Amino acid sequence: MTVRLAPGRYVVEELRLGSGSRLVGSGPRTVIHARRGSRYWALLVAKGRNIRIADLTLDGGGPVSGKSDGGIGVAVFDGSTDVRLQRLRLKRVRTDGVNTWGAHSNISIQDSRIEGSRSAEAGIVALGSDETRDITAIRNRVSGFRGFGILLQQQEHGRPAADLHGLVLDNVITNIRNPSRDGCWTAAKYRTPGCGTDEGGIWTGGVEAAVIGNVVRRARWDGIETVGSSTRTTIVGNEISDTRTGIYLEHSTNDSLIARNRIVDAITGINVEWRHEGAGSSANTFADNRIVDAKMGIFVDVGGDRHRILGNLFVGGGRPAIVLQGSSDNVVRGNRACGGGQPLVQLSEARYDDGSRAVSKNNRLEANEAGLPDC
Repeated sequence: MTVRLAPGRYVVEELRLGSGSRLVGSGPRTVIHARRGSRYWALLVAKGRNIRIADLTLDGGGPVSGKSDGGIGVAVFDGSTDVRLQRLRLKRVRTDGVNTWGAHSNISIQDSRIEGSRSAEAGIVALGSDETRDITAIRNRVSGFRGFGILLQQQEHGRPAADLHGLVLDNVITNIRNPSRDGCWTAAKYRTPGCGTDEGGIWTGGVEAAVIGNVVRRARWDGIETVGSSTRTTIVGNEISDTRTGIYLEHSTNDSLIARNRIVDAITGINVEWRHEGAGSSANTFADNRIVDAKMGIFVDVGGDRHRILGNLFVGGGRPAIVLQGSSDNVVRGNRACGGGQPLVQLSEARYDDGSRAVSKNNRLEANEAGLPDC
């Protein structure tokens, strides 16, 4: 069945779309909303196969007092496949703009504008698992959320095929800030409980994900972060600015490519988390990234071994630009720095989580140049 809506305002209570359904508006002036002040789990619920929702506005109504009962814009139910959301505007979202979960595949959110409110957590949340694959977010504009812009949430470590082939392409994400985390921004408090668990532009945790060509501005904790089983992930051609960390690799990211990204005004450009609880990140390639005015360019922490750090450019910012702290068997070649002083690379030691010494060793440093006058 196809339902076409003329311009106007339509009150709904958890409107449900099943297999083969098409809900098509007439553009932004077609507005779907809940009754004023009412509580709802989701404005629209998609459950089934071959579902399309396009060309309309969903007005979430903004925050309500007391505990939320949901407040999702579009919920894609367990077991769904081939669901496409296109050219939507979601405004005054209460919690999540789009939320998917369970065993689902081929879910795509495209060319949409998703705007949060004071209580809103995330623009797009895909709860991944071993039964999830091919989730895409393409050419969306996401702003004003507390937790995340786009979250491909698969957090289990070491899964060989969890949440396969997630794609985040050509999105613009701005203003991700959780007021309850204001204290995390100071150097003295950022390791307190809760700090670093949100305020991210794009987070991905699946296998063979691709995060390509996105713009992230003012995501307060980090621009892009890998979590869960981030194996053979591609992070290429993104622009990230005004954040604590440009790209953060959690402690189970392996065999991945981080290349040709531009990171400006971050405290740390790229951070590889230390090995702990039996999981670390190894064998990743960091190539041809441009990092501008970062206090630290690339920081590889304890047990993050066997990386290739090749041809990166550091403009201004602090020195050393690359620090290997208890990290071994890395190849660091052809990196350049202009502005600032020397050295370009520093090796240091620290300790593993069991207290034993972590010494940087067997690293190959070749043809790196610092102190260049002009880049």
